[in-house]
Amino acid sequence: MIGRRLLLLGGVAALAGCTVGENVQWLPWNPPEPLPVTVPSGLTGRLARTDALAGHLLGHASAWGLSSGRVTTLEWFRKATAEHFQVIASSDPARRQHSTTVLPSTPSLTQRTASATQAALGKELSALRALHRTSAQQAAGPAALLWASLAAFSATMAAVLPTGVGALGDDGTERSPDLTGTGVDQVLQLGAQAVYGYEMALAAPKLGKADQAALRGRLQQWQAFRPKVLTASPTTELTAPSVGYDVRPARDGASARLIAVQLETAALPMLGAWIAGTSSAAERRVGIDALADSNSALVRFGGAALRWPGWPG
Repeated sequence: MIGRRLLLLGGVAALAGCTVGENVQWLPWNPPEPLPVTVPSGLTGRLARTDALAGHLLGHASAWGLSSGRVTTLEWFRKATAEHFQVIASSDPARRQHSTTVLPSTPSLTQRTASATQAALGKELSALRALHRTSAQQAAGPAALLWASLAAFSATMAAVLPTGVGALGDDGTERSPDLTGTGVDQVLQLGAQAVYGYEMALAAPKLGKADQAALRGRLQQWQAFRPKVLTASPTTELTAPSVGYDVRPARDGASARLIAVQLETAALPMLGAWIAGTSSAAERRVGIDALADSNSALVRFGGAALRWPGWPG
């Protein structure tokens, strides 16, 4: 295999019958300049405390009667948090490079019950969500997506860690968003398709009250999305929504939830690319909150929890 540091001087013919080394020149490879990222003060300490609190719950899992699903979710959460910190501590966080840095230790915890520990963990996650959200609003480009993704992760984890979640994702850090592929027109079309899709999900007969309320609430969020985008981008010229979406009315609660999962799974990387690609701070603010809402809905309806919501998987 010819590595990326190898500059071929002899063209294709050099590969046809020549010994490697005769017609090649080795040149040093310099990585691109790191993208600008401002890491907020106090972030490392908060990440360390969330990790320690999750570890405290795991250390007392048997004595406190934690379910196996909750234990598995907490273990996944700790691994995700460690990965987040390694990216943040790297030389190029906005490209999600990794360092080998580990989270610092924290003072011994004093919580003596699962409920007290979970309450403290939820408080830290809420604070992290606010910190990441502010960082995302103040950033631009992939750095904005970095913080928006972590804000969405923190918000979703605060909701699901008390009980655990059935599906856990293994999304990595190898891919980068297309900074030019998703603009206002595309997210408006996304919103129109999501509204249609949720209407089809709500068409399922004999929906349970909890599913009906959750689906209707999410439909209302998507209906509000379009006016927010237009307010953030007042010069946008409206185009007619696409017709003929390939979504059929749901047959039951399970198929209604599946429609929701498919919609949110498709929406997350589009919203992430929009956040990373837009030069408008107003659009970015709308995208940051929409990303968090979409990630929470994905998990609520049975989709896999993601370590990096909004990044291409």
